[in-house]
Amino acid sequence: MELIATAPRTWLNPVYSRTRTIRARLMLVVVALVIPGWLGIAAVIYSFYHYEREHIALGTVATARTLMAAVDHELLDTITATQYVASSRLLASGDFAGFQAEATKLLPLVFGHNFVLADTSGQQIVNTLRPYGEPLPREKEAESQRKVFETRKPVISNVFIGPVMKKPVVAITVPVFEGSEAKYTLSVGVLPDDLEDLLFRQRLPSNWITTILDTSGVSAARTSSPERFVGKAGSPLLLKAMQGASEGVVENVSVEGIPVYGAYSRSEFSNWTVAIGIPIADLSGGLNQLLLVGSASAAALLIVGLLLAGQQSTQIARAVQNLISPAVALGRGEVPNIPLLRVQEADDVAQALVQASHLLQKRTGERDRAKEKQEQAQILTGMMDEFVANVSHELRTPLTSIAGSLGLLAGGATGQLPASAVRLVSIARSNAERLVRLVNDILDIGKIESGNMTFDFAPINLGVTARQAIDANQALAEAQKISIRLDVASPDCIVRADADRLIQIFTNLLSNAIKFSPEGGEVVVTVRQKDGMGCILVRDHGSGIPAAFRSRVFDKFAQAEIGNARQKTGSGLGLSIVAKIAKQHGGAVGFSDAPGGGMIFQVDIPVWTGKIITALPA
Repeated sequence: MELIATAPRTWLNPVYSRTRTIRARLMLVVVALVIPGWLGIAAVIYSFYHYEREHIALGTVATARTLMAAVDHELLDTITATQYVASSRLLASGDFAGFQAEATKLLPLVFGHNFVLADTSGQQIVNTLRPYGEPLPREKEAESQRKVFETRKPVISNVFIGPVMKKPVVAITVPVFEGSEAKYTLSVGVLPDDLEDLLFRQRLPSNWITTILDTSGVSAARTSSPERFVGKAGSPLLLKAMQGASEGVVENVSVEGIPVYGAYSRSEFSNWTVAIGIPIADLSGGLNQLLLVGSASAAALLIVGLLLAGQQSTQIARAVQNLISPAVALGRGEVPNIPLLRVQEADDVAQALVQASHLLQKRTGERDRAKEKQEQAQILTGMMDEFVANVSHELRTPLTSIAGSLGLLAGGATGQLPASAVRLVSIARSNAERLVRLVNDILDIGKIESGNMTFDFAPINLGVTARQAIDANQALAEAQKISIRLDVASPDCIVRADADRLIQIFTNLLSNAIKFSPEGGEVVVTVRQKDGMGCILVRDHGSGIPAAFRSRVFDKFAQAEIGNARQKTGSGLGLSIVAKIAKQHGGAVGFSDAPGGGMIFQVDIPVWTGKIITALPA
């Protein structure tokens, strides 16, 4: 017998690598799916059914924790605000009527319904729900009163029936000190409606049952049937689970009798709890439908896949084989010859191979040229920025000295000058000051664009700042025979801003308005609050902005030819600086034609949204 030696079949053997074609592999996959597919799909859907229920239930723990954090945030803000009100000087002087008026004005800023001032015996002295002087009852929540005087710290009460409102309420109580002695308590009444609004703002699904429970397990707020269950204890199963852990999931029956998957989270700060219940019927209904649809779809897809696998595998295999020659040609640097294929993706690949051969050399050249241009542009930009900065720094000191010296001469520091000399000195001084402003503007625009300008954001009264800016620019306006009028439509408009940069915005807008106003004209500054923004409007009575220039109003060094304005032109940077500072504040700028002629420039800056009350300048 003759023995014939054969080479081992490995991944290096080309014959072995061709034994399993695409057709064979596709048919093997389909056949493999037929038998285990039914069991696999059924097992996956069944597992998904239980996993999804558990996953949704566990996910609500994080939601409950987030809701509890939102409740704690409101309670903490309310405590802080109440402590601020409790520090009123009117209480120290015994002016309770004045204190009630003051507290009534501050009440809209607090997450609560009314203020109550009581003495050590619990007797109410002031209640903003009643006119001052009317007879008032004693505080019903005596335990909270006692804790406040004992601990000298704020206390959040459980739910109780208010003696004045005759409805469930929660009291946030802080001590009122006279010297080092706690002489009174000041409470804020928080209604369940306030807490329910907080829950509804979270936009949870409408079928979820969300409850806020106080330290005794009594409902302080509820999204479902609050009129029936607020002020009553939660379900026994939930209360029992809450005794064992601060967070968790429990399969429960709500107080309405609805089976739910529930999650809860208790706060370490207030010891209150937020509980969320998802009706099991709603949860299971969708999953059961998914089980039915998934099973039917899996059966249909398996049958169709088995029929199409043989037909499609032949076309795919042929198309892939026909791509070999174009790929080899591309590797040799030749233009590939496109075969006629019957698979769209294969045709796309063949076309891409041809395009790749053409683009390869073109893109290489373009890349090299673009890189060279970019390097040159970066070098030129850096040189220009460095040149401008150096020139500006070198000019600032001598120009400031020259302007100061000319000011001394004009003021008679060296004796009375002849009239002709006074005029020349005045012209020189004006031009020197103009150059100083130009240099300062260039430095400011450079700092903003490079990110080196710092901003110290704080709550600022917009109307007060407007008055300060007008006073600072009054001399410039009088020199041009221009009057400035301030209209504060919103006296209490508090914005989040850097005080110095806000003054700079006002100054640049006023300077621009004065420059373009006719002699004897009026500049009107309006301050108002609208849609969460503090609005600054500066109106002049000039000749307006030409249509061709409007798109460049806020560009650097942009200046328009408008009447005699070129005789008093500035650096062309003022409005550009205003736009960039407003952007750093999260605001915006714009302009519009004023009724009767002239322009209105507007700057919008976000209002201050902090809950903590900060003393502002009068």
